[in-house]
Amino acid sequence: MGGDAEAVSASVGRDEMNNHDVHEDGESVGADARQPRQGERPVTTKAVRPRRLRRWILRGLATIGILLVLLVATFWWVGGFSMIARSRPPSTPFAAVKPPPAPDYAAAKSWLALPGGNGLERSTAPGTAAINEADAPADVFFIHPTTYKVNGPWNAPFDASDKDAPLNQPVLLDQVSVFNGCCLMYAPRYRQATLGGLSDFKAIELAYGDVARAFRYYLEHQNKGRPFIIASHSQGTAHAIKLLQEEVLGKPLQSRLVAAYLIGGYVPDTFGEVGLPICDSAYQTGCVISYNASEAGRTGAQMISKGKKIYWWKGERVTNGQSNALCVNPLNWSQKGAAPASANGGSLPFPVAPFGTTAKPLPGLAKNLTGAECRDGLLDVDVPWSAPPGFTDLLS
Repeated sequence: MGGDAEAVSASVGRDEMNNHDVHEDGESVGADARQPRQGERPVTTKAVRPRRLRRWILRGLATIGILLVLLVATFWWVGGFSMIARSRPPSTPFAAVKPPPAPDYAAAKSWLALPGGNGLERSTAPGTAAINEADAPADVFFIHPTTYKVNGPWNAPFDASDKDAPLNQPVLLDQVSVFNGCCLMYAPRYRQATLGGLSDFKAIELAYGDVARAFRYYLEHQNKGRPFIIASHSQGTAHAIKLLQEEVLGKPLQSRLVAAYLIGGYVPDTFGEVGLPICDSAYQTGCVISYNASEAGRTGAQMISKGKKIYWWKGERVTNGQSNALCVNPLNWSQKGAAPASANGGSLPFPVAPFGTTAKPLPGLAKNLTGAECRDGLLDVDVPWSAPPGFTDLLS
């Protein structure tokens, strides 16, 4: 689940890149961009050819650690928080149900996105371009949100059809595509907990087990020692919190982590306690950014900031004594204070069906549409009444 506008298409959108390799940016990395602050560092790895790594840093791709990836409205397209409220756990106990078959990550059908194709994740907006994959200096491992809408099972089949999981295509089109200007994109399918299943930690653990296996397969067979981003949305963010703690933090692998974008789900503001600092600038790497966007004045997303959460923290399941939700404003990289609409480099509306299956042009970016402010653990987005359709009807 998530609280991000999962409608951030309406909130603080995409930024045009000024002839750079990354097409999503919360601050310009062009000629007018400021230089990195003292102490801010690029992620380095011996596995990256030195010349390529230097070129990456010099051209600003190191700033990928905090590029504005507003992972746009998807989950709320099928009903948002009201749908969560109406969902009920399956009538049959989890232990009495045989789970769906597990994905085999050696098979392409177990991935929503892989390099080498021309799927929706390669879609671009005017003024942006997908990078030649041979030149991509980094990877992104993207953990998708809840896309399955059938109420009944605890966990969805990993290969659920687009009819049963109608958000598969929008996720590729408006979320994974954020990274096609910089990275090789890997997005595993997994036996996601259904909306009803999200109330039971066992269903979440089954889903997480798939995500962890996919990540290990990716590292062993696909990563080849490259820098990588972990990005997630909604339910995917719950899995990413545990994945980071169990597979990355405190290990040599952490030196290759460019950034963690944990959007649209509860993330504690104490991540520094487990060895991952909170991002506070567009040039910082090796850090975490999170926010849950909500249209200013609406209250549905407060279930993220104030409701009871179940999450993995320091080796155990946590349900009590929870920390505040982390909110980093992607328009100014601050946990406090408002950013005006003039700081917004561009927003996209939620896509309209039919989505198709191959890369296609996205709408032009609506610049300076909204401002945003972190308030009580949520990113309040001031969507104007004049905003076009697709920017106002999905925010919670």
